Parts: sequence; C-alpha cells; structure tokens
Amino acid sequence: MELRYFIIRRLLVMIPTLIGLLVIVFALLSGIPKSVLAAPYLNPHSTVPKPEQLQRIYALLGLNQPPPIHFLIYVKNVFTGNLGIMNLAGYPSNVLSAIELAFPNTVQLALFATLLSIVIAIPLGTYIGSKPNSLSDQAGRIFSLSGYSMPAFWLGILLIYAFGSGVITGNPLGVLPYSGSFNPLSIPSPNPSWFHGEFTSPTHLFIFDALLNGAWGLAWEGFKHVILPVITLTYTILAGVLRFIRAGMVDSSYQEYVKTARAKGVPEKLVINRHIRRNALIPSITVMGLLFSSLLGGVVIIEDLFSYPGIGMLAVNAAETYQVYGVLGTTFFFGIILIIANLIVDVVYAFVDPRIRY
Repeated sequence: MELRYFIIRRLLVMIPTLIGLLVIVFALLSGIPKSVLAAPYLNPHSTVPKPEQLQRIYALLGLNQPPPIHFLIYVKNVFTGNLGIMNLAGYPSNVLSAIELAFPNTVQLALFATLLSIVIAIPLGTYIGSKPNSLSDQAGRIFSLSGYSMPAFWLGILLIYAFGSGVITGNPLGVLPYSGSFNPLSIPSPNPSWFHGEFTSPTHLFIFDALLNGAWGLAWEGFKHVILPVITLTYTILAGVLRFIRAGMVDSSYQEYVKTARAKGVPEKLVINRHIRRNALIPSITVMGLLFSSLLGGVVIIEDLFSYPGIGMLAVNAAETYQVYGVLGTTFFFGIILIIANLIVDVVYAFVDPRIRY
C-alpha cells in the first residue's frame, strides 16, 4: 500500500475515534444537573429575571432538548470553539482561551523532557544493549526498572527536598526553585510590556518571551524553574524508552544480516551503529511518540506538585473549584492530543518502516 493511502486510511480512522471521544465527554456532561451547567452563564447583575436567564441559557446549550438534539448542539459548540465558560482566577472566562494560554507551558515541559530522555536513552541503550547480561546491562536494567515503577510524584518530592531552595535549612544543594514558572520578585517595576501576570506574550512561555525581549536574566530565572519538573518527567520517559532500545538492540543482534556483517569482518562499532541500532530504534519511535503525547495529556500531578501553570494545573484548579466546563474542556483536549499523537506516530513509523503499510 502506498504511503498516501495509508495516511488517508489513518485519517479516516480518526473520525469514529473522535466521535467516540465526543460521546464519552457528552455522557459526562449529561450526568450533571442542568442548573449546575447553566450557573456559569448567569449574570447576577442583569435586570433580566433569573428564570428568564435560565431559559435562554438552556436554549443556547440545548439543555432543554432531547439527548440527540442536545448532542448535536454540543458538537456544534465544540467545533465552533465554545467549550464553555468558567470563573477561575488568573485565567480567561472562556475555557478554550484558558487552554490556549496554559498549553504552551505543558508543551515546554514535555518537549524538554522528551528531548533530554532521547539524548540520554539512545547512547545508553545502545551501550547496554550491545553488552547483554554484562554488569553494565544489569545496572541499566535496574535503573530503567526503578524509573518505570517509581511514581513520578514521589520522585518529584524527593527532588524538591534534595534540591529545592529553602526547603531544608542549611542544605547546600537546595539552590533550585520548585514552584511556578518564574520568580515574581525578579520582575522589574514597572512590568515589561510582554509580561501579563502568570502568562506572557507572544508565545505564553516565560523563557522564550524573555529571550525574545532580550531579558537574559529573566530567561535564566525561568529556566531554573523548569529544571526540577523536567528531570522528574525525564526519568519517567527515559525508563520506558531505555527498556525498548535495549530490548531492540538484543533482538537485532541475533538477526542474520548482523551475523553476515560480522562474518564479513565489518568492524564491531560499525555493526552496532549501522545495522543493530538503526533497526532497534524503529519500535522505539512508537514508544517515544506515545510517551510524549502522554506527557502532554498526563502531567497533571507533576504540574500540580510544582505549581507549574500548564494545562494540568488548569485541570486541577478547575476540579478543585468545581468549574465543570474547565474539567470537561481539558478532558476533551487531552483526548484530542492522544488521537493526533497516535496519527503522527503511525505516519512516522510508516516512513521509517514501510513493512507496516498494510
């Protein structure tokens, strides 16, 4: 099958998957009382009586319609960018606008953690995978297994106590900030034009916006704030990727083409780099892509632990303050991330290994 037909087929598969996601989120929405769903839209200062406001809101959201009609209205609202409204300090009232502000910070964490884990995992996995059952291989397996089984929040807490600034009095290693994305005391007065409270412009990423505006000191301050959460996430990703690269290296070592290359007298370093590692990395692409997407949609605990203003923190704040549309909006967005990430992984995998185009 040609690659373009494979991509078209994968795009078509996304349609029922997206419909299923909409049905699940709509089912959650339908289990909430109408008065709760209408409450964020009420205007207490309006001269219009509350019962009349409620009827208008019910009509707007389709809450007074049968479930099939209500579902169609919900789908229309979703595809026109209306994920609902909420009242959450520091965020716009529109849920989609709040997600647009918070999501870049989550992408920043996930991207830094993924790149760092790949930079470490590929050479380390190649080394231990080329020496199966050696001491280094056993150490690498213990390292990856411990990271794979250790809860990320537990590692984060350990890092905060070990390196967090001011957590333990007299700790010489406690030099790293562990809360937020910047230090409010470092912001000059009057505030720079690109600084708007918790979020900045134009990228909504403190580090990059500071660099774009020549504020090198503030950029360094922002970079220090991401070190601990990135290390926490990196260890989690690294453990999974390392196991797959190591297993792929060991499996590829016993293939006939590798035996043939060695029989021809090809240098061992060349055999490992060109024959074994290249094929061992193919299945790891799927793992890397899925781990990256899981970070984009699953850093809720880590962002809450480090008070980092990403989409995970937004979801936690919305849940803690009973902002229904904030919770459902982030849930739907997490689902969209996983759907798109699976598509990208499948397409990249098809580029790397044409055998999977079936």
